[in-house]
Amino acid sequence: MKQAHDIVLGLGATGFSVVRHLHTQCPVSVFDTRLGRDAHAIPFLNNVRMDYPDVDVISPRGYKRALESARRVIASPGIPLSNSMLKWAQIERIPVVGDIDVFMEQVKVPVIGITGTNGKSTTVSLVADMLEDRGFVACGNIGTPALDMLKSNAKGYVLELSSFQLERLQKGPLQVATILNISEDHLDHHGSMENYRAAKQRVYQDAEFAVYDHLRPETVPDKTLPGIELNRDPNWAVHQKGITVGGELLDQSDIALSGTNYLQNLLTAAAISTQLGASIEDVVRVARVFKGLPHRAQSLGTFEDVEFVNDSKATNACAAIASIQEQYDESSKLILICGGDGKAADFGELGECIDEYVAHTILFGNDAHNIASGIHNTSCEFVSSMEEAVSVAVKVSQPGDKVLLAPACASFDMFTDFAHRGTTFAKCVSELQR
Repeated sequence: MKQAHDIVLGLGATGFSVVRHLHTQCPVSVFDTRLGRDAHAIPFLNNVRMDYPDVDVISPRGYKRALESARRVIASPGIPLSNSMLKWAQIERIPVVGDIDVFMEQVKVPVIGITGTNGKSTTVSLVADMLEDRGFVACGNIGTPALDMLKSNAKGYVLELSSFQLERLQKGPLQVATILNISEDHLDHHGSMENYRAAKQRVYQDAEFAVYDHLRPETVPDKTLPGIELNRDPNWAVHQKGITVGGELLDQSDIALSGTNYLQNLLTAAAISTQLGASIEDVVRVARVFKGLPHRAQSLGTFEDVEFVNDSKATNACAAIASIQEQYDESSKLILICGGDGKAADFGELGECIDEYVAHTILFGNDAHNIASGIHNTSCEFVSSMEEAVSVAVKVSQPGDKVLLAPACASFDMFTDFAHRGTTFAKCVSELQR
């Protein structure tokens, strides 16, 4: 009988990190559903074959037989629970886990878990900066796979957790957990808002302490946990002058960025980090210098007195609505570039927002016409590329106007990811400015 082994399902960045981590600890096999039909599209297949020749690459016909000697299947985040490969494992009563389960098995220091539809990366970055002097590092869905950071010997970890990672998390003993917000997203994967919310709520299942927003009931834990209820406790609140942190006012003049959504993220980060030892001085230090992350409401400068703003990370309708409302100025026109893969979303509310705030909408991607169907009072134009979108934006804009990229969609129909989309937009704008 073949030696018991772990099967890594999916060879994207996360799957490859699992292989790197486990290959010296136990026998590892890998399988990707694209084997045999689209193997050239598997990002790290050649890396596995070249760097880890002892790792068995399972053929499509060999998967069921490989399950006979499998200890567990470690599935990459993007593989839905309904996937037939996972169903076969469940029929054989083989545990199905994710990379975060493997991470939590081995980590010996405090771990913070942060999830939400929007604002995760910004909040994770803020918390990591506030706790930098205490040896905390950021990892997970923010970019660096969690398992890759174990070798950093950090004193603590700030994990960005997606709903894909959370839906199969078996055990997550987090010191502090939060859901920032929940709005419609990834329904093509989860099937319903109920399933999506249930996946997010799993961040609290083994947490010791919760931070959540009284004004966003969907973020409140389903179970009773000690915690901080933001915007109900007057010591932790967002208001017109800034935020109150542990009873102390942090004035907007001491905060580098503005906007209601950002202030909420900053408040959440402050509440989390102070639970792990950060001081109010640490919070103030970070608030004064944090300039935001790329592709998030990022000003690219002006061309002929028209400002261009890159919010490529607005990958769902709720994020795009927030972006439009934040960027709107009644004294000028707002031109919106929007579209992509809508992930089975309903764009009705986005259409209403566009009608209220946007002067002209430029649409591209798979769901361009779905978005347009909800727009009734704003002129729309369809384009086939980012270059064409920027060219049209220049033609319809006037000095003092603003052009906003807030796609409300995923990018995979036209770009590698949201960063590629944002970088392409920025390149088009920079070519105008030459």
